[in-house]
Amino acid sequence: MNPPPRQGKGGAQRRVGGDGALLNMESSDRRIDAAIGAIGGLAGGLLGVGGGFVMVPLQVIWAKRTQHRATGTSLAAILPIGVVAAATYYFGRSSPQTDLPVAFFLALGGIVGAFLGSLAARRISDRVLSMVFAILLLAVGLKEVYDALVGAAPQLTGSNVPALAPWNYVVITAGGLVVGIASGLTGVGGGTLIVPFLGLGFGIGQRIAQGTSLVALLPTAAIGALTRHRSGDVDVRAAMWMGSAGVPAALAGSALALWLPQRVLGGLFGLFLLAAAARMWPRRRA
Repeated sequence: MNPPPRQGKGGAQRRVGGDGALLNMESSDRRIDAAIGAIGGLAGGLLGVGGGFVMVPLQVIWAKRTQHRATGTSLAAILPIGVVAAATYYFGRSSPQTDLPVAFFLALGGIVGAFLGSLAARRISDRVLSMVFAILLLAVGLKEVYDALVGAAPQLTGSNVPALAPWNYVVITAGGLVVGIASGLTGVGGGTLIVPFLGLGFGIGQRIAQGTSLVALLPTAAIGALTRHRSGDVDVRAAMWMGSAGVPAALAGSALALWLPQRVLGGLFGLFLLAAAARMWPRRRA
């Protein structure tokens, strides 16, 4: 049973959420939520990352939601956005730009990893974790940008999925586990790590890696959204507006990803990773 509402400033109803913080219940502006969803959907479809990495900070800044509340609401909004984006990658070309078996094994490991990561998050220093993963994203981002500009990386020059041996799927499952743990520990969206993992690790084309990432993220997002909703950390109305605006934007972003050359797409993803690294680097406390 949810705690009783409290009267906040300006007459807005407030209550205590799952993280113990006071949350606005009726102060959501649908125009702000729709704008956040549209930006997240466009970025998620274009880069294959779901859009949560964009939607969470924008909710904190524009909608004044707590980090927990923003994360839960973003997970709920990602579901329709991810379904539409993944379907576009699958049906938008003569051959599907996704690898469903790879997505299955990634999701299998990711679900377990996200659960373990969320349990371990309270026992590990947030600052140290953020620094480690920021450095990792910086290194991978620089590699992606270099390959896009002057390199000859296979994931940027080919569009086929290389033949994978059974042991490759074991490695992919383990990779999904690591990605899930990292996501649970740091809050970094799984797609941010899955796409370079598939491209650099297995030579899977950039576009197919992004489409596969979108499929693999859906089960984890669904479980995360349900868990956050049960703890009171999902603004259902805001998630509906974000999802409604994000769906057509994701369709446009995915269509653009199918049209752009893979080298350009890889360069854009590298720049995204560099921005993600800058955002993850811990700030000095005042």
